[in-house]
Amino acid sequence: MITVEKCTKNISIQDLGRPSAQHLGFSTSGAADEYSFLLANLLLENQANTPAFEIFLGNVTFKFNQPCTIMLTGADCHSLLNNRNVENNQLLLMEKGDVLQLRTPRNMLYTYLSVQGGFDCNNWLGSASYTHNEHHINGHIPPIYQGQAFTLSANTGSKSKHENVISNTPKQDRNLFHQSQKDKLTLRFIPSNLFNAWTKTHQHTFLTQTYQVSTLSDKMGYRLTGEPLEVSLETELSKPVTLGTIQLPPDGQPIILMKARQTIGGYPVLGVVIYTDVIRLSQKRPGEQVNFNMTPLSQAQAQLLSFRKRMGLT
Repeated sequence: MITVEKCTKNISIQDLGRPSAQHLGFSTSGAADEYSFLLANLLLENQANTPAFEIFLGNVTFKFNQPCTIMLTGADCHSLLNNRNVENNQLLLMEKGDVLQLRTPRNMLYTYLSVQGGFDCNNWLGSASYTHNEHHINGHIPPIYQGQAFTLSANTGSKSKHENVISNTPKQDRNLFHQSQKDKLTLRFIPSNLFNAWTKTHQHTFLTQTYQVSTLSDKMGYRLTGEPLEVSLETELSKPVTLGTIQLPPDGQPIILMKARQTIGGYPVLGVVIYTDVIRLSQKRPGEQVNFNMTPLSQAQAQLLSFRKRMGLT
């Protein structure tokens, strides 16, 4: 078993979410940084959708009550295994009684701890993902509490204690996806009919502006702050929204919908950020900068296909 010895409300179980439940009004949810989530399972040779712990800003301690092999990806929490430093993106061999402490990361937000073979957890509507805004619903996945123990799946195993196991994948290759996290992130987006109907002046204002991630951002939506877009747009009838939808509320400050988004919305839509750039955005902290650049649908599709191939999904 694995026991969560120390945590606040910053840890949850996530997989790839429940997209098939949107028509019922439930959020897709799922891992915020899908790249890091999939990378952990890929290097552990797990099935892609094997649930993992998603940790927000570190400060979680685990105790291992049996041998297993794990992987840490995403934000580097400068973790300590029995008070010795361990790195992200390598296989870690845990023995009974081992204690793993995750500290506060210096950059990025989300860290993933995946176990080889997985661990037992509840499913709801085909997913183990926890959604903060829906946990009160009967049958939904409950939040993790301090002291909670998780049973490892029957096929969980560990290598010999003295065997040093590190993936053959070059470490630098595993960091390329988020290599520019400290720099301004350019969000490529497919423009909507509304955006295409704007004047060239309004389009230029949006495309040349640098925005900051707001402190009001969360897994439901990233709010951006900058010079308000002074465009007179009426709120529309609510309609379905998707991951990466760029909404423009009355205050003129864009909102980008993320993994725990609602299923419908009535704000005017400027376009949709491409899938891979939404994943990159998930690891940006408040105050960090983003800007926008238009991209054709064909390029967005090519990017997504390349990502899925790289992560073993096709």
